Amino acid sequence: MYSLKRKGDYRLQLSRTLKKPGRYKVELYLFTPHETSFSSWTLSEAQFYFGSVIHRYGLLGQPSANRAGKDSEGYSLLSPHYEIMYGSWLFQYKASMDRLRQQLQAAGTASAEPVSRALRLSETFAQRLRRSTPEQNRQQRYFRQMDIYFSWYAEQFLLECMTLPEFDELDAELKSSVEAFLRKEYLLRKEREYTDEFRGSPTRVWNRMSLYKRLLEYPVLLRLNITELGAGTRKLVKAVSTTVIMSLFTYLLFNARGVSQLSVALLLGIALIYAIRDLLRDDMISMMTRWLRKGRPRWRIRLLMPYTRQQLAQQLTWLTYRRLGELPREVAEHSGKWAISEERQVVCYRSLLTLDKAALAQNEIQERLSLDCELLCEMIQAPRNQLFVVADEQDPFADIQAHVIEKQHDYNLLLVYTDPGETHSSAQRWRIRLGANGIVQCESKKLTWPAADAQERS
Repeated sequence: MYSLKRKGDYRLQLSRTLKKPGRYKVELYLFTPHETSFSSWTLSEAQFYFGSVIHRYGLLGQPSANRAGKDSEGYSLLSPHYEIMYGSWLFQYKASMDRLRQQLQAAGTASAEPVSRALRLSETFAQRLRRSTPEQNRQQRYFRQMDIYFSWYAEQFLLECMTLPEFDELDAELKSSVEAFLRKEYLLRKEREYTDEFRGSPTRVWNRMSLYKRLLEYPVLLRLNITELGAGTRKLVKAVSTTVIMSLFTYLLFNARGVSQLSVALLLGIALIYAIRDLLRDDMISMMTRWLRKGRPRWRIRLLMPYTRQQLAQQLTWLTYRRLGELPREVAEHSGKWAISEERQVVCYRSLLTLDKAALAQNEIQERLSLDCELLCEMIQAPRNQLFVVADEQDPFADIQAHVIEKQHDYNLLLVYTDPGETHSSAQRWRIRLGANGIVQCESKKLTWPAADAQERS
């Protein structure tokens, strides 16, 4: 089952942990609203794939059953095992803290359970990280960046908790523990000379920490080697179209060989053939290539291990725009009132991941499927309508207020996935409300999806 969380103003992230080898099939359907003019003319399929869909995989470190055998100092100091192990620790810590942040944002108030759990996670990670200091220069640099980023990240989370409503009403012991942890981190920065990294404008500090985050995640993010499929088919269609056009041109010249001199009609005929060739060639090649490759994957991705470049998995991906009648039968039959219009475009993203057994022998893998809605938000026009209301009903003409009506679009996100060894699929659904400035609301919706036995019978 996937968990969804917001990442900034425009991005949503679906994540889960892959624990067994095999074939993972994921289908994502984004139902566009009636108000938008979404089509391949406004946003091409390739632009949406490379600009709005981010499908990444990260190493979560050793499975819990084997983790004890890899905690020895001799193993951890080997490079790149040191960076991978400590980076996976940070990966797990951030994933846990992000889930707690999502709970706090959903509740809108500070509660004791997530705050105390965040404090315990931060104290445990700090003890685990700082129990030893590496001796190699490369590892010392990595350790320093991680120590700085962790100190900043934990402080930001706890400071955000302190700004939430009802934080002052929490237990006094919990509040004093939070303040003691923040004071301890401040003293540690002074002791280890980290204070310069926290100086400057807020934007500069934020960008610096974002850079550290990318550097720290580099050892645990699988490399993507993307290959666009269909190049051979396009070349074949191009060659055939050129052969047909040039054969027609040669046939015309062959029949006109008896003419003693060039006529105006012959010259116009030759010019017309070349005009038709230049006018229709690209469109015809694209149309024929699409028809020949209908249903076939558009991109092949090889997932490589960082540093060693060892291949761990292979992924095939599709991205197409379809109408409701072109969707798979299960999706079309179990789409509710939110998908009743035949004219609406549906963005269909499909992924087929083949994960090798060797990939999970050393690490658990976290799958992260992100949807960036910035391009969709740019299609929403700036609001111009206003609603006028009286401020005081007792004296209605004393003060009149004008409220700007924000234009919003409702998208429906349907996720269908099949795990290895299973013959049935599972599904989840969310409703996403977008405004001109980003995501306004995202909530999980109830979905009626056929059970496993019903799918097997059908």
